[in-house]
Amino acid sequence: MNESPQTDAAHPPDEDDADFGSRNGGDEIEDPVGDLLPRASVDSRWWYWIAAVPLYVVFGGVLAVFFVGALLFDLFLTGGLVTLFGAVVIVPIVGLGGLLLTILFPIATYIDARAIAESDASWTPSPLLWGLIALATVVGSVFTLSLVVALYYLYKRHVEIGTP
Repeated sequence: MNESPQTDAAHPPDEDDADFGSRNGGDEIEDPVGDLLPRASVDSRWWYWIAAVPLYVVFGGVLAVFFVGALLFDLFLTGGLVTLFGAVVIVPIVGLGGLLLTILFPIATYIDARAIAESDASWTPSPLLWGLIALATVVGSVFTLSLVVALYYLYKRHVEIGTP
């Protein structure tokens, strides 16, 4: 019996099926997420969320240095009011910002990479690969690696697309 792989009109066989990031037929990429996430164009602002990761790291570092300085000042001179304010107000606000970035970084990376891959740009990033890398850095609590991934992605985007 001659067995051939089953095909249907929605998914014809293609030699590039094993490589998610490659273009199938020159126009479309394979998309396991489908319409679960919004479609975007290259000109969309999803890359802002990717750019927010390095900004958050810099802001958090500056805020941490300021907080340590205020803590030392506060403990020796004012009796703890600044430290209490920082612990009750500032730390939760920064924490919520980090939580928001934790959720949106992988999503924004996937959506933006998919938009670039579907465009006419010479760089065709694999949305699944970039989204999984971003997710792995977040889930693995490797936020410094998130910084490197975000900066590299934004650099590649800048070279190929022109923004940021």
